[in-house]
Amino acid sequence: MRKSKLERSNGHQRSVGESRCPIQIHRLKFVPFVLALLLVAVSPCIGQQPVTLRRIEFSGLKRLTPQQVIDASGLKVGDRVNREAIDAAANKLLQSGLFRRLGYKLSTTGNEATVIFQVEESVKGLPVVFENFVWFSEEEILAAIKAELPYYDGTSPAAGSTADKIAAALQKLLNRRNIPGQVESLPNVTKDRQELVFSIKGTRILVCALHFPGASAIPETQLIKISQPVLKTDYSKKDIDAFTAKTLVPFYRHLGHLRVQFEPLTVTPTNSPQCAGGVEVTIPVSEGPRYQWAGSVWDGNDKLTVTELATALGMNPGDLADATRIDIGLKKVREAYSHRGHLTAQVKESIEFDDAASRVRYRFTIFEGPRYFMGKLIIDGLAAGDAEQLRATWTLGSNAVFDESYVDNFRQTGLREFMRKYSQRSPSGTRVRAEVETRPNAQTQTVDVVISIK
Repeated sequence: MRKSKLERSNGHQRSVGESRCPIQIHRLKFVPFVLALLLVAVSPCIGQQPVTLRRIEFSGLKRLTPQQVIDASGLKVGDRVNREAIDAAANKLLQSGLFRRLGYKLSTTGNEATVIFQVEESVKGLPVVFENFVWFSEEEILAAIKAELPYYDGTSPAAGSTADKIAAALQKLLNRRNIPGQVESLPNVTKDRQELVFSIKGTRILVCALHFPGASAIPETQLIKISQPVLKTDYSKKDIDAFTAKTLVPFYRHLGHLRVQFEPLTVTPTNSPQCAGGVEVTIPVSEGPRYQWAGSVWDGNDKLTVTELATALGMNPGDLADATRIDIGLKKVREAYSHRGHLTAQVKESIEFDDAASRVRYRFTIFEGPRYFMGKLIIDGLAAGDAEQLRATWTLGSNAVFDESYVDNFRQTGLREFMRKYSQRSPSGTRVRAEVETRPNAQTQTVDVVISIK
């Protein structure tokens, strides 16, 4: 067997072979979307006559298994291969998007060859979501994709050919059932999630009915009434999940069901005359107990006492643990700090549930942050005399503790009155408006207030 060792020269990897056939360095073409270095050391003897591939090995695999990569490459042990066949397999792997870097070295003994792929995997792929494939079970979809992509694991690289191959496999699935429409994929990136969404375009799937098994504290009929915006619209799993999270969950939490959970939805196609070609959507709900307020514990507070904090929160033992009311109370806690110049105060909560007694206790940790003081009052867009007249109505002095509520009150009183009089003096038909901006400076712990007349 030709023995080889790895050398590095200027960051480039090459294989130096000890063989009667001279070793040449062969460079494959780069795929534009992949930052990859692909240098391949082969013997020209391999290119002249096919050899039998006896072993395929890998260096650098972490998430993928060797068999998954072999399947993706199209190579098989026992195949007769030449240099072009190995190059094609390497390019196929690179184009898949599964690897940031990929190279290989090839060694032979007689008429048999071993190829060793040296790889660096891409970052973990995006989770794959199937938006409106309502005619198929998850098992059917998975089987269709794995028939084309044995290495599929529920994710797809953000770049490369994998997403296109998933779409092609799903399109075949539609065509076999004679279902119209075109499969498309789009990334869905929000602050909470990053995913790749596959959907069918060109066919209408209306939401004909909604079912909420498990509902009792809130009657199912009421949940359906609340969910009217979803009915008779085009079915979208993403949109229904978002509606559930943003509307139905807060509705339950408002009633003290702080641990409500909606299970993954299921869809059933229906061909009723009133809603032909549509679906019925079932969303099981686990309501959990209806909690009462047991009390609160405060940590980290220095500028405000526990009594002041509890008063601002406004919750008393025995009250319904209404999440909406609690959120409003926490907003008032932050406002209480902002009145005293602590503009960056934060409140983090942890919850202790007593399911047996249906009671809940909140533990709040306060991060008060620095105290800010009034900086400069800057007035733009007014003549000097008008600016001085407006400045005279501002009473929060320089270096006074900055109070955000003062700015809000000034907008509604002093500034509004000034603008009323100023507009009367402006040419007829001229629209005049005022904007107020606060500019905190974390280094000086001051806040400049800018009033712009436009």
